[in-house]
Amino acid sequence: MNSIRTLQRRLTGLLMVSGLLSSALIQAQGSSGAALVEEENLADSLVGAMQQEELAWLAYLEEDWCFSTDTSLLNIRDFPLNQTPTLDTAEMQMRMALLDAQSPMELAWNPVVHSRIAFYASKRKNHLGKMLGRAPAYFPLFESTLDRFGLPLELKYLPVVESGLNPLAKSRAGARGLWQFMYATAKYHGLRIDSYIDERHDPVRSSEAACTYLAKLYGIYDDWYLALAAYNAGPGNVNRAIRRSGGKRNFWEIRFFLPRETRNYVPTFMAVVYLMEFSQEHNIYPDQVSPSFAFLDTVMVDEVLRFDQIAPLLDLEERRLAQLNPMYRMDIIPATVERFPLVLPQSEIPRFIAFQDSMRTIAPERTPDIVFVPEPITYHVKNGDVLGKIADHFGVSVRQLKEWNGLSSSMIRIGQKLKIHANPSKL
Repeated sequence: MNSIRTLQRRLTGLLMVSGLLSSALIQAQGSSGAALVEEENLADSLVGAMQQEELAWLAYLEEDWCFSTDTSLLNIRDFPLNQTPTLDTAEMQMRMALLDAQSPMELAWNPVVHSRIAFYASKRKNHLGKMLGRAPAYFPLFESTLDRFGLPLELKYLPVVESGLNPLAKSRAGARGLWQFMYATAKYHGLRIDSYIDERHDPVRSSEAACTYLAKLYGIYDDWYLALAAYNAGPGNVNRAIRRSGGKRNFWEIRFFLPRETRNYVPTFMAVVYLMEFSQEHNIYPDQVSPSFAFLDTVMVDEVLRFDQIAPLLDLEERRLAQLNPMYRMDIIPATVERFPLVLPQSEIPRFIAFQDSMRTIAPERTPDIVFVPEPITYHVKNGDVLGKIADHFGVSVRQLKEWNGLSSSMIRIGQKLKIHANPSKL
């Protein structure tokens, strides 16, 4: 019940430090005492309303999930500390047969997978322990997204292989995020990348894009391991391997025609699935456990806000705020014509709601003037269209339409393509 006691301390502290918050707000805002009292009263009422309900909800989650890091409970075979148990091939085959029977993916044992399991079980035990510790922060999101797309839930282990469950991971080739999207692939699947935002780092948006891409690849190959190979190496490399193999359509038959990294990609994925499902049997336990995804919530921000404006009035450090919101590249929420999500612990939501106006008064001169330039769309001129009508529909000016499309007059023709930097609310 550590998280419950932590929440109780935070909520109690919020009610006790109103004087400190008042001083901070007076320094930051310079507003009237009446306004400050009103904000503090709002915070108190929000906290009071949510305290018992929130505690009950979090207690239910904790009791229902029963997530433990107590090695004395998890060590079901009384292994000595740091021992790497001997691999029993017959037991591994039996366990993988169980996994295979309950999954649409092929998870049966074979010698190649055995070698990857042996490597990870002996050389990567600490790494897998960290992955088990990070799992509560990401696996519920992955599972719900995969389920919505109708994809195998075992694919939740793919980001373990891709990024080590690190939303800020970056490969030498330039792939980023939990699902390791390259720039072009990310843009193609609708992820936003600009000076302030990189949605490859956002767990929610990148998971949506990854599921879309994986479903598309499976639709091409009708084989999950060919789809995973294409996810890693690109469809071009997989298609070339199929041709070089004489048209074979099975990963294990085309494996040696694939790039070297991709040959071990699927066996490594299968090894990770097996070892994380049967971690206790291999003396591997959660380490450095992350807060659960279930204990977080989201609020929408509709004006530009810096992390160093948010953190002083919340029970959070800027570093933790950045970890919860990795898609903001400069620790700034660039809300101009759009609203953007801010992820916070549930216990911090009432305080943010109460003090968000005052947050913007903290060193406002350091807040940049952000000019929003939307990604261009292509509009096909239809019968009856004129530039003024099109401009009104997309919330832009005729002058802008002419400038974006190099038009010297207002004459347009049916079927003509116009490039428009449209406001998202108008799409």
